[in-house]
Amino acid sequence: MRNIFFAILGTALTSSLSGYTPTPLVEGAKAPDFKLPGVDGKDHTLADFSGGKALAVIFTTNHCPDAIASHGRMIALVDHFQGKSVNFVAINSNSPEGLHPPELGWTIYDDSFEHMKLIAKNENFNLPYLYDGETQEVAKAFGAVATPHVFIFDEKLELRYNGRMDNGKHRLGPVEKNEARDAIEAILAGKKIEVVKTRPVGCTTKWKEKAAKVTKENEKWKNLPVTVAVADAAHLAQLAANKGRTGLRLINLWSTTCGPCVDEFPDLAKIYRQYSWQEFEFIPISLDSVGDLEKVTGFLKDHECGLAPRTKRLVKADKRSTNNYLFDGDTEDLAKAIDPEWNGALPYTLLVGKDGEVLFRHSGEIVPMEVKKKIVEQVWKKSK
Repeated sequence: MRNIFFAILGTALTSSLSGYTPTPLVEGAKAPDFKLPGVDGKDHTLADFSGGKALAVIFTTNHCPDAIASHGRMIALVDHFQGKSVNFVAINSNSPEGLHPPELGWTIYDDSFEHMKLIAKNENFNLPYLYDGETQEVAKAFGAVATPHVFIFDEKLELRYNGRMDNGKHRLGPVEKNEARDAIEAILAGKKIEVVKTRPVGCTTKWKEKAAKVTKENEKWKNLPVTVAVADAAHLAQLAANKGRTGLRLINLWSTTCGPCVDEFPDLAKIYRQYSWQEFEFIPISLDSVGDLEKVTGFLKDHECGLAPRTKRLVKADKRSTNNYLFDGDTEDLAKAIDPEWNGALPYTLLVGKDGEVLFRHSGEIVPMEVKKKIVEQVWKKSK
């Protein structure tokens, strides 16, 4: 998705907002030493990656769209130099304290060490993946600006190249330029590196210094006004049809009297916030009695189901006032309107795409990761 949010996430200039501005190592500088835990359960130091003719240190992360798009090319880069005297290591220096939840809107993962283990396994990383998010001392020592940011050293562990891996940005698939690969090949051949510095384009490192800003954003979200509208089957059928929209709608049939509904709702609310920067709407439809409107409204307020700025624009375009509904009518008509496959049990969750295409349906409590996978599939499908 090429929209304003990539600009917000991607530009290194916004690093000044975090209270800390990184300064990358200069050509000829020695590689800083470090000791960091890896997803393999071991601690690793610089010495573990010394002894070769070249060393590539890649600062990357789980969540950034530019980093995600580069993971396949990072793996291919390691494969390209298989059997040659080149060592590789990837480092995630992001702090969860400096991460705003909607910044995770391009992935099913967060930036925690536990999720680093998941992504390394699921994406078949072929290089060590280390965690620096606890202190961020290594990122600051290297001067990592964005994710991904590549530093390439020679056999003396002196810096020979720093910058982007290639010109792929958040594009999937092959690229036209790969300066990191060219630099390594020049080192191995004993030749001059033609390009020794480029700009690492990607998401800024999530510094702990940004925590206060994240706290303010959390408060804004918490204080979004929550409204609920009473709706009949005909109105809800229009929402499920999703005509004229290319985005996603996550519809949930629920009730305050339903234990599983109440239990799963926090997960649904978190999913909504995580993907709120996308063209994504969460539409909870309560089957409580109309007389319980105040109770339903209070429940949704407690779970922070106000309209995100982008959702608000989508709702306004439909000349509606909310995405929270209380159904009034015959449930047989509701089934025909929402999904004839609904058997009547609550909760029931439906993810629809363009023209009401059903991308996911589930009766009972959801498994959050399964829903996220379906959402992310569509996010990346649209970004191609």
